[in-house]
Amino acid sequence: MDPKDFLASHDIAYTALRGQIVQILNDKKAPVSCDELVEFTGANKTTIYRNIALLEEKNLIIASENNHKSFYELSSSAKAYFVCENCHKMEEISMPSLPQKNVKSVLVRGLCDECGG
Repeated sequence: MDPKDFLASHDIAYTALRGQIVQILNDKKAPVSCDELVEFTGANKTTIYRNIALLEEKNLIIASENNHKSFYELSSSAKAYFVCENCHKMEEISMPSLPQKNVKSVLVRGLCDECGG
């Protein structure tokens, strides 16, 4: 995917940082935190959050929370995750079928097998 074309197709002006964020979210196989985006891009948190807010407003990313921290991914489809309340491991699970609902994400909390679930 070309980040410049992706942003243009959603009426978002391209900037190098937005391009980096989209590329990172596209390449990662798991949701990415703001801290990770800061680390990967070198931008400050305020700038990252401002760009994340724009992408969320356009429904291009999904935000999930784990251990009081937000994680982001491109919203190509609805996602479901199991989060262990002890070790905070986040694992993608099958999306439940919810007829006639426009669901973006589902978060299920509990204990993983390693932590005694």
